[in-house]
Amino acid sequence: MSTSTSRDIPNPLRPYYRPPSIGIPQDIDAPGNMAATMSSSGLHGSSSKNGSAASYASSARDMFDYSDYLSDSSPSSVEAMKKTLDDWVYKYFSILLAQPFDVAKTVLQVRSQDAAEGATPAATEVRPSGYRDSMMEWLLIAMQYPSDESDPDEPAYFTSSAPSSQWHSPSKSQRRHASERDYEKDYSPPVSPKGISIPPHQLSLKRVDSVMEVISQLWNKEGAWGVWKATNATFVYSFLLQTIEQWSRGLYSAAFNVPEAAVTTGINLSTELLDTPYPWASLAVAVAAAVSAGLILAPLDLIRTKLMLTPLSSTKRSLTHNLRNLPSYLCPAPLMAPTILHSLITPTIHHSTPLLLRSYLGIDPVLTPTTYGISKCLFQTTELFLKLPFETVLRRSQMAVLATPPYRSEDGKRLETIVDIGPYHGVLGTMWSIAREEGRSSSVVSVKKGKKAETKGQGVDGLWRGWRVGMWGLAGMWGARALGGSGANGGEF
Repeated sequence: MSTSTSRDIPNPLRPYYRPPSIGIPQDIDAPGNMAATMSSSGLHGSSSKNGSAASYASSARDMFDYSDYLSDSSPSSVEAMKKTLDDWVYKYFSILLAQPFDVAKTVLQVRSQDAAEGATPAATEVRPSGYRDSMMEWLLIAMQYPSDESDPDEPAYFTSSAPSSQWHSPSKSQRRHASERDYEKDYSPPVSPKGISIPPHQLSLKRVDSVMEVISQLWNKEGAWGVWKATNATFVYSFLLQTIEQWSRGLYSAAFNVPEAAVTTGINLSTELLDTPYPWASLAVAVAAAVSAGLILAPLDLIRTKLMLTPLSSTKRSLTHNLRNLPSYLCPAPLMAPTILHSLITPTIHHSTPLLLRSYLGIDPVLTPTTYGISKCLFQTTELFLKLPFETVLRRSQMAVLATPPYRSEDGKRLETIVDIGPYHGVLGTMWSIAREEGRSSSVVSVKKGKKAETKGQGVDGLWRGWRVGMWGLAGMWGARALGGSGANGGEF
């Protein structure tokens, strides 16, 4: 019969206390009990030690049990792959929806207004006349020229008595040649200011800021493939940009000993920076990662712009063929400054917005969700208007690089584009040239009289081509988020 020890008897003063089960029992009453314990545990007491270790492990598992906070079953590899494929399909269709507007915006950004000045009036005036217009033209001709069947010696009974100069009726062949010259004059193709006809693969645009006109002419000239040019290149570029940016963030965080923020997607992409002990250092790491990704993928972005602005009639338009023919996979020197400036805008504003709103302005997304949403929308609008001028400069610098001999085709021919490309004079020089030297813009001189005066240059409007498309994209994104709730993902637009 085993004797009970003081460890088994609860203390009457503390009935709730239970002694720990870790370690070897201290109160061994008799040598017989000790021998029994030694014999049961073995020579080295391994059984007792194993039992205490198992008890300790059991208590540790109870202490760190998170089963109530985790899902019952973790996702399998098949489910993870399915979710990844769903994200890729959603991303691809989002790009497919926005690609026509992106192509039209790029066309307006790189188009030279100097080359379009002479072509615009001809393009606006040329239109086939209808049946009523043809009848009016022939009626005017019949009233102006007398009939061939009338006798020239017959006196004119319905002529005016006022003296008139001598005038001879042209013959029938002369009138036919005159009408043919008038027809050729009216229906001749538009020409540039230098008198050169516009090539058949180029667009004849009437307005300098109409995205829908560019889409319509691309559809009429090249069909649906012309509207959705470079869709696959855009998808590959977007996927690689996100992947390389996240990898660079992890690399820079480890290199500079900065805590890496959790990576999320969607409208709350930057809120994780608030949870880091050094938010501004994490912001610098995120911006550096975005710039690095932009510089690494600059050759791919160069090919994407080339596919957008070249006609479908050009041969060998595949992405792999253009990648193989690149002279270098590094960012060209003329693209360094435009790419860095263009890559700085979005991550700087996107990641710093929650820091400024919550840390300095006291606007919290939980306490004041409406004010927080309006403020974030204003920040994104500011991002759009800051980014468009640098995007215009970047697109023109890319086309300037493509015109250099190392990037020409195998036969050495000049690159054919769907519009005449504007010049590139550096970052600030290109902005000044667009606003003050390229093309002409009209401004109202007198509000009462409604007079307009033309000035040289496109004005500041030339730096923000396609801003309406960006505003409609922001409105659609926030509208979808409002309809879908706070969990809607608006980062794909």
